[in-house]
Amino acid sequence: MQPARAAPSVLVQLSDLHLRAGENGAGPARRLRQAVAAVAELRPGPVAVLLSGDIADSPSDAAYELALELLAPLGVPVHAIPGNHDDPARLAARFPAGSVEGEPSRVVFSCGALRVVGLDSTTPGSDAGALAGEQLAWLERVLSGEPDVPTLLSLHHPPVLSGIRSMDLIALDAGDSSALEDVIARHRQVLAVTCGHVHSSMVTSFAGRPLLICPSVNSTVELDLRPRDDLPFAASVSPVGFLVHALIDGRLASHFQPFEDPARG
Repeated sequence: MQPARAAPSVLVQLSDLHLRAGENGAGPARRLRQAVAAVAELRPGPVAVLLSGDIADSPSDAAYELALELLAPLGVPVHAIPGNHDDPARLAARFPAGSVEGEPSRVVFSCGALRVVGLDSTTPGSDAGALAGEQLAWLERVLSGEPDVPTLLSLHHPPVLSGIRSMDLIALDAGDSSALEDVIARHRQVLAVTCGHVHSSMVTSFAGRPLLICPSVNSTVELDLRPRDDLPFAASVSPVGFLVHALIDGRLASHFQPFEDPARG
């Protein structure tokens, strides 16, 4: 008989909430309430929540306060990194958990035995992503400081192309993606990289590690992989969802959890 295994520490990742002030009972706010209800059903419940960008659709103090209000029933620390729709300073002021002193839009925190490092891939005035050299140097120092701790790395913009043209046009800068790949390659404790931004569930690899694209809790994009520049962003009625991460026997197990919103469609 195998010995009983201790329950893992669970990290829930919610992405692309796109909250709008004044919509407490409708649209994105309603879907976030449904996501929170689904998270509350997890066994064991989460130790922490990671928001991987685009918490607001148009940044405002009221939108971030609404996010805090809707997430409060979970009763766990909520850590946030910005997306291209966010104001990094406003976001960090309301979600200070895990924020790095002097660089509040980056986060470092522990979820049980798992270390989580979050980057700021936003570019002022642009929907595309970038990682300045200074941020990559910071990441090198952070990873070098705890080389034996299993780590999940997060940023909003995926460092690879998805094949969905409307999203790939505002992806992470290719040169910065290559530089990030070089940093990760030097640090074997990075078990996986996770992002948002694409409004679709997707799995691929990057720097020899799994790359997980977290679905949006608000909307899904139509899966159209034709390589045409004239394809607009098109919404789908596919289920929205979130990610559940757990470190089990030294391996990161990540589960895509869809949930239904009967009012969509």
